[in-house]
Amino acid sequence: MNTKKRIDGDYYIETINNGDRVIIQTTAMAVTGNLEVSGNLTYINTEQLDVKDPFILLNDSNTSTYSSNSGIITHKTATSYAGLRFNNTDGRWEISTSTDTAGTSGTWNEIGTAEAGNVAGANTQVQFNDEGSFGASANFTFTDTSQLNVAGNINLTAGLQLADSSSPGSVSNTTVLYGNVAGSGGTGVYFVDGSTEDELVSKSKAIVFGIIF
Repeated sequence: MNTKKRIDGDYYIETINNGDRVIIQTTAMAVTGNLEVSGNLTYINTEQLDVKDPFILLNDSNTSTYSSNSGIITHKTATSYAGLRFNNTDGRWEISTSTDTAGTSGTWNEIGTAEAGNVAGANTQVQFNDEGSFGASANFTFTDTSQLNVAGNINLTAGLQLADSSSPGSVSNTTVLYGNVAGSGGTGVYFVDGSTEDELVSKSKAIVFGIIF
């Protein structure tokens, strides 16, 4: 049957020895009101934690003393960890693929955010790694017309692949290269320059044409 205990004032359960515990064994425990914990809170054998609150508050303090770093640490293996933290000293979010359970060791890399002013360059400029920070250049942009613009030389250390496509049409003051099924030129590499559109000719085809003509 139900049992209710009503008290006037605080209600204490106090153990005598340091190692003594208060154990409540039940299927479910309901708390109506606020639950205040002074000390560490440990979940044992919790395989799944469901949180309905839209935000999780970390690094809270009753004494207005806050840790310089706070975040989330996850296991990678039994002895290796990765983490996400807020660096309170530098005022930025950071990630690490190799740290300790305290989130203090290893290399922590900044997560760039527009609010923090970490994004480099102007609108449409492509971001790149500039010695550990975001870099950008007016010579390297991507427009909303799905066009990559490079004002300078392009150094390729591997092959340039041109997928077969239809003619892109002419672009003012520009020579356009594109790929398509190989024709009489034997290359499948075509160009458009103003009103002129043709296929680049391979060496073997050029020799044959030279013999014929």
